[in-house]
Amino acid sequence: MPNFTMMLDAKEMKMRKLSDGYLVCRPRVARTGIQEYAGHEVGKPEMGTVRVWRPEAEVFAKDSVRSLPGKPVCVEHPPVPVTSDNWKDYAVGAVGEDVLREGEFLRVPLMLMDSRAIAEVQSGKIELSVGYTAQLEWGDGVTPDGEKYHAKQTSIRANHVAITDTARGGNKLRIGDRKQELKMKKLTVDGIVIELDERDASIVERAIAKLETEVANANAAVATAKTQATNDSATVTTQLQASQAEVATLKQQLVDSKVTPQKLQEMARARAGIEVRAKALLDSCVCDDKSDEDIRRQVVNAKLGDTAKNWTDEMVTASFNTLAVSVVDNSGNNNNLRAVVDVIARDNFSGSGDLTAKAYADYDKELSERWKTAGRRTA
Repeated sequence: MPNFTMMLDAKEMKMRKLSDGYLVCRPRVARTGIQEYAGHEVGKPEMGTVRVWRPEAEVFAKDSVRSLPGKPVCVEHPPVPVTSDNWKDYAVGAVGEDVLREGEFLRVPLMLMDSRAIAEVQSGKIELSVGYTAQLEWGDGVTPDGEKYHAKQTSIRANHVAITDTARGGNKLRIGDRKQELKMKKLTVDGIVIELDERDASIVERAIAKLETEVANANAAVATAKTQATNDSATVTTQLQASQAEVATLKQQLVDSKVTPQKLQEMARARAGIEVRAKALLDSCVCDDKSDEDIRRQVVNAKLGDTAKNWTDEMVTASFNTLAVSVVDNSGNNNNLRAVVDVIARDNFSGSGDLTAKAYADYDKELSERWKTAGRRTA
């Protein structure tokens, strides 16, 4: 049972270092009331936070209090219960015999014997948390103080006391008096000056610095997004302008390619000239539904055979023009050519005598000027 009559003087309440280097104190290590656990810690992974009530009758029960004396003190909670098999691996001190109740708290005598653990405490790692086993009685309820809970603890049995950075039971469960043992530091947060011990101040400063970094990164990301949006807009504008230029060009090309009566007449005359020359050179030449290139190639293949087999259109045209200038009769009056012209005009260009005459005139002119092109001509 906790000693309800024992009174502690100020000296006993403080953290003290003995001549042999051990550290002794009588801190609060446990309390009654609501403590919060993550759902997975209490076998309820489907729940986010579980509020567990530690009733006074259970925290201060005889068997619960008797489980504390002699238990090892550890730095942080070990991953397994502390037993005689692993005590040397985790223990840095021990809990004494005289357990004292102080209101809602339990105070215990505590001695640290490990120099590294003592150094951590002196550096600010001072909060305490009891590692224990307990039974949970599930069921929503309300404490006498009006706080809601999901489960109630019973059969509490201590296994160890852990020195930790943050106690589940709150910062009143700690070694020593913070204001007396630790240096205080003033911080200005959102224009308000607050005073914290150095350890808590460093935690707050790190959190503020992290938030400032996140804000700066977010602002940078927004600026980058705006720049990208501007660049994308400029790219879209450029592409749109290029598309507009392309459309305008295609429209002009469509206008330029429009077949007018004049162009149609010119095309007919050119075609007539080719057919006249082809028929004069090759009676069996097929002109209907054939392109100009096909007509010229028929004539050249017939005249030159395999020699012209792999010739390009330009080579075939040159050969055709050269062959065409030789289509004359013995008298040099081009009577054979005129006869062909008459046949073609009669068979293929009925009603267009002017075109036939023009084709013949063009050919006659070419014969007279062929010395200028050395026999080269594009039909």
